[in-house]
Amino acid sequence: MKINIVTLDSGWILQKIAQRIKETNEDVFSLSFWKPRLDVDANYYIDVQNCYGGPTNTLDIGYFTHLDRDSTQSLEPHWLSLDYIVHHCTRYYDIFSQFYDKERMSVLLPGEIHEEFTLHKPVLGIFQRGQHEGKGYHFMQDLIKNYSEVLRQFKFVFVGTGWDEVLRLCKENDIKTFDYGDSDYSIYPKLYKNIDYVLIPSLWEGGPMSVIEGWATGKPIIGAKVGFLDKDFKADYSFEPNDKEGLINILNEIIQPLKSRREKVSHMSYQKYGEELIKIVKNLNKEV
Repeated sequence: MKINIVTLDSGWILQKIAQRIKETNEDVFSLSFWKPRLDVDANYYIDVQNCYGGPTNTLDIGYFTHLDRDSTQSLEPHWLSLDYIVHHCTRYYDIFSQFYDKERMSVLLPGEIHEEFTLHKPVLGIFQRGQHEGKGYHFMQDLIKNYSEVLRQFKFVFVGTGWDEVLRLCKENDIKTFDYGDSDYSIYPKLYKNIDYVLIPSLWEGGPMSVIEGWATGKPIIGAKVGFLDKDFKADYSFEPNDKEGLINILNEIIQPLKSRREKVSHMSYQKYGEELIKIVKNLNKEV
């Protein structure tokens, strides 16, 4: 079976989609610009408005993305001469169902464009010295030893000296870290802007100043109830000092919406898209 994908040579998003479909099965799919091929089983027009000039001696399948202003007045008549229409979304399948045979249509949701679209790992910034029990030095070590699977879903920024053993454990457990050590205070505003949350794992504190610094840059605070916190200020997320499970519960709460959003589209891929398109052509050929 041979299916040719017809699209524009413009670098537009539709051409990227065409290329991704072609890559799913190079033995089946080919790609041409502007004009269809007549030596294939079907031509799949990614851009019907610009590339489809009317029926050919092959199966003509159109990929419909949208109507301008959702108005059928923008629909060119030659759409109706296609053998089959694949819709980009259900909205236009429903509109077309008013005047086009439902048996000649289906919806194929697009897949990912780049494999680099992976789940974002929230960045947690710790702005204080390590090697002090009160700063949560051993707390962080125990956290890594017991909950590395959860922590691997995040990235950690350490600003301040003395986190050597914590950093070593992170590396050993494949937890991504950035160590800025004893950085000049003048770059702190920039470092705060490059994180998602301020993490305060302390067991006791006089402040900490990172509460004020973090909120000044609009960053939410995940903090143990020490110093300012739970007295002068209420953290965005708070846990009892040395309560590892309490902190892990917060981290799970933070990561869950990200994972849920990812799950909404995790089933979508151009590999599946290509397979479904092949099924459509096979079924149409059986009818001929």
